[in-house]
Amino acid sequence: MRKLLVILMLGVIFAFPSSFAFAQTDITLPSVSVQLWPEYDQPSMLVLTDLEVPAGTTLPLDLTFRIPKDANLIAVASYTADGNLADAAFVGPKADGDWQVFTITMTTAAARFEYYDAISFAGNKRTYSYLWDGFYAVDQFNIRVLQPLDVTSLKTDPSLLSISQENDLKYFSGDPVKLTVGEQFPLNLEYDKTTPTLVLESQGVQPSAPVDENTQGRISLSNSLPYVIGGLGVIMVVGGAVYFWQSGRQVSGKPRRRSSSHVEADPGDTGAYCPQCGSRAKLGDRFCRTCGARLRHQEE
Repeated sequence: MRKLLVILMLGVIFAFPSSFAFAQTDITLPSVSVQLWPEYDQPSMLVLTDLEVPAGTTLPLDLTFRIPKDANLIAVASYTADGNLADAAFVGPKADGDWQVFTITMTTAAARFEYYDAISFAGNKRTYSYLWDGFYAVDQFNIRVLQPLDVTSLKTDPSLLSISQENDLKYFSGDPVKLTVGEQFPLNLEYDKTTPTLVLESQGVQPSAPVDENTQGRISLSNSLPYVIGGLGVIMVVGGAVYFWQSGRQVSGKPRRRSSSHVEADPGDTGAYCPQCGSRAKLGDRFCRTCGARLRHQEE
């Protein structure tokens, strides 16, 4: 009987996989806040998404999100109890049609993910389109746009009429909206900008999260230093061994000169020398073998 029940359950799962996949989206997020920061620290759109899960939700909980297929996911973090951001576990992203899909393991009630997306450039005109895909229902969906530097005009569709100033920067935002499952929220942005100046390099605005050795994609010198020192030590030891081995081969392979305590006399020597160049003459020589001068003992 138990085997029959197991077989029936497996049959239901394989026959209706979509219903189980959809069950993962059967959650309403109390709040989602999206910020669009065009040309913030590079000539592209930085998209920051903050989200919360319902109070009393059993954690950990896996939530799946989609971003544009050409976007570059740079950070996934959880908000700690003191409001700081800490790296969160996630899987992906992986391609899924016109999207990339990734799954966050929620260990706290709130999280953030950030990605870069391309902006369209046409001279001084820039355009960008954002889309919330409606994968989850949201009680309060908020969106805010940072105005880049040296902008002569900026407009959004739908219009964001609320304007605020923070750190000498202007932000545009709209009223929160309630979204059901499958209900999308698009926003089109268009602005004219006269220079390529980025916000961060000119204004010194701090990043959304502390940038340190724990930031994704950065290398910690303190963590790598022991390996660097160890590698240099190995190189020095190997180099020294090779040097001494090579020098030992050169010494052992060099032919030794035979020492002699005396020089044997040439039986052909006459004891006479050339008066012109001083070369020793041999027996029977009439002229110097070196310079050709006539030898004196022949003249006598």
